[in-house]
Amino acid sequence: MGGDGLAGHEGLEAGRKVERKTERGPEQGPEQRAAREPEQGPGEFRRHWRPLLAASLGMGSALSLNTYILSIFAPYLIEEFGWSRSQWAMLGLVQMAVMVSIPIAGRLTDLYGVRRVAAVGAFSYPLFLLAIAGMNGSIGLYLAIYIAQTLICSTTTATVYSRVVAAAFKVHRGLALGVTGSAPPLMGALLSPLMSAFVASHGWRAGYVTVAVICALCAVATFALLGSRDAARYAQAGPAAARRSPGDYRAILTMPVFWIMFVALFLANLPFSLAASQLKLVVLDQGLSDATAASMVSAFAIASILGRVFSGIALDRLPSHLVAAVSFALPVVGLLLLASPYDSALPVLVAISLIGLSFGGEGDVMPYLVGRYFGIAVFGTVLGLLTAAVGAAMALGNVLIAAVLAGSGSFTPYLLTAAATAFAGSLLFLLLGLPRFRRAGPTAEAFI
Repeated sequence: MGGDGLAGHEGLEAGRKVERKTERGPEQGPEQRAAREPEQGPGEFRRHWRPLLAASLGMGSALSLNTYILSIFAPYLIEEFGWSRSQWAMLGLVQMAVMVSIPIAGRLTDLYGVRRVAAVGAFSYPLFLLAIAGMNGSIGLYLAIYIAQTLICSTTTATVYSRVVAAAFKVHRGLALGVTGSAPPLMGALLSPLMSAFVASHGWRAGYVTVAVICALCAVATFALLGSRDAARYAQAGPAAARRSPGDYRAILTMPVFWIMFVALFLANLPFSLAASQLKLVVLDQGLSDATAASMVSAFAIASILGRVFSGIALDRLPSHLVAAVSFALPVVGLLLLASPYDSALPVLVAISLIGLSFGGEGDVMPYLVGRYFGIAVFGTVLGLLTAAVGAAMALGNVLIAAVLAGSGSFTPYLLTAAATAFAGSLLFLLLGLPRFRRAGPTAEAFI
């Protein structure tokens, strides 16, 4: 395996002497995997619905939800407090915090398990929403709340919750991860039109309080499910966690496959700065109405759900490097459409949908590739490091957006730049199809 799998790295050998060493050859279809593990066939969803539902609820009701609700509240906050659009865009610099917080959350999850780590953010997220609801017009105060929320609630992201799903599912792992990752956009699709109407009638403060109550109830349900017998088994750290060596990082960082994925994700994620807090503003910049813009946010969320499901099904059946390349190439067309003079509702809808499909697909592709090449023992550690690349890209994207808006008042230069980087990133994923990378690392079941 050379540098293509963790089993060949001396830095991991000491912590894995008690583990059963198994290897996967070239990517296999569900039939071959089902034959190898007949007990993990179509009944996986019936047997493991509790960890699946727990992870879905947890992801859909915490930090990942910011992607969808920030776009709803942005125009109201900007109008009431007199903030400029460039100031709001600069808030995206908070994404830099995930470069530190999410890798730490991922590492802690490998060491202490999903349940312990996720509880920290799940029950504090609603409190941060209440703090925003009661704030004054200081953008500094909002920034402080947002930073604290990002740092603490990073324990509720896919880096943490997807571990329990990847550990439970073997044959249908791609689809299971897709279902789990669909929770935030599904929540966003349901909340966007409802909250837009609610905020228009009752104000943005009441809107934040309402979302906080919903998220608190979901957190209670999540941890009730994670405490069940089936879910608890996969929500715990692996048997070798206590012996996990700092050499894990050295082994991971010397793997070419890791750096291919890291750079590809950085380049491909520059367009997704729009999704975090600018989506509705970009649509309004096309000359469309507020109501149409709100519906576009819902369309983006629905497309994200479809992207996760489609990519999950594809990953279980097709070479993962091809699925990744196609998924991350979709925004190129969407960004070019938004930058074009075609600004009627239909082309904007197509553009937003393509970006949404890719945004959703990423949440499935990333954990699947990590599980395939690195296994479950260091799943959170690797996924956290790759998520740092995503955070860095989105932070840089927000800096570019702020600079472009301050200089030209238009999103177009940013849209063209992001299209070019997304195209380059999608091509890099094709390198994973080279012969040296076709053999994956140890399978997840070797570390449970």
